[in-house]
This record gives sequence, C-alpha cells and structure tokens, in this order.
Amino acid sequence: MDKFDKQIADLQQGKETALCFFMDQYATALQFFAFKFIRDKEASSEIVSDAFVKLWERRSTFESTANLKSFLYLVTRNTCLDHLKQSRNKYAHDETFLQELVCGDADILQKIIYTELVALVVQEVKRLPKQQAQVFQLSVMEGRDTAEICEELHTTANAVYFARSKAVAALKKAFEKRNLSPHYLTALLFIEF
Repeated sequence: MDKFDKQIADLQQGKETALCFFMDQYATALQFFAFKFIRDKEASSEIVSDAFVKLWERRSTFESTANLKSFLYLVTRNTCLDHLKQSRNKYAHDETFLQELVCGDADILQKIIYTELVALVVQEVKRLPKQQAQVFQLSVMEGRDTAEICEELHTTANAVYFARSKAVAALKKAFEKRNLSPHYLTALLFIEF
C-alpha cells in the first residue's frame, strides 16, 4: 500500500490528517487552475477551500487518488463557472473574456495538464539550491530581467546566467526522471506563468 492509498483509507475513516495531506498535494495546483478561469486570487482560494469541504463531506466515496483528484478538478471547474455566471454582467463588455468562458472539455483538459505541469515545476524549483531557485523564480516565473535580478540578489549577470542554466538543466532531468519529455518544460518557459 503506497502513501496515497493509505491516505485514501484514512480519509474514508474520517482522519483529518488525510484531508490535510490532500490539501498539501493539490491545493496550490487547484488555486492556479481556478485563477486561470476567474482571474481573482481571493475568489480562487475560496473556491478551492469549498472544494475541499465538499471532498470532506463525501470522503467515504473515494476509492482511489484518481477519483479524488478528478472530483476536486470537476468541483473547482464547476464552481468557477458558477462564479463567472454570477459576475457575467461585470464582464459583459469584455468580448475576449466571454469567449474564454465558453471553452470545451478539450480546453479544460489542457488547463488541467498545464496546471499539473506548472505544479511540478514549482515543486521541483523548491528542491533546487537556493540561488538557482531564486534566479529561476525571478526570471521565469516573475519575468524579471537580468539587471533587476542582479540588483535584488547582489550578484553578477554571469552568476544569474549560470544559475538559470543550471536550474533549467536540473528541471529537465527531473522531468526525464518522471518520464516526461523535457520539451514540456521548454514549452512552459515560453508560456506565461
């Protein structure tokens, strides 16, 4: 029995530690997923909290981690859509935004995959040496230029380039260990976080 199976069993028995485990595993990715829909950080956080409340209420019905994860994404998506319907009048003038709301299942799946990949990158960045993690965070995830990073970290441009290249190489290895093509990482680097 792996740790996820044990946590499912504990969740079914009503152990709050199992709920905390799944919150630690999925909350950040779900918040990012919700934010991609509604573009409101506070509301995204509330939506994800509500999803975990619903999970707790139905805890005895989950037989696998895949079931649980699907449930969380589905509840989060549906709640985001409800939230958007309620605020539709607020955005009625924004045609592009309204077009994004009318997305099919394929688009939802793409958002889930993108969210999972970003969550993996964030998880792996936390494992990098401090300077590499800081440089990657500032350059890729926050979009800062080399001069700004040099100023903030009190370092040279060469040190920034070196740390960033080492970070990207380490992340590519992490993707390969998980049998994911490093091309996914390359694609993520060119997509807005």
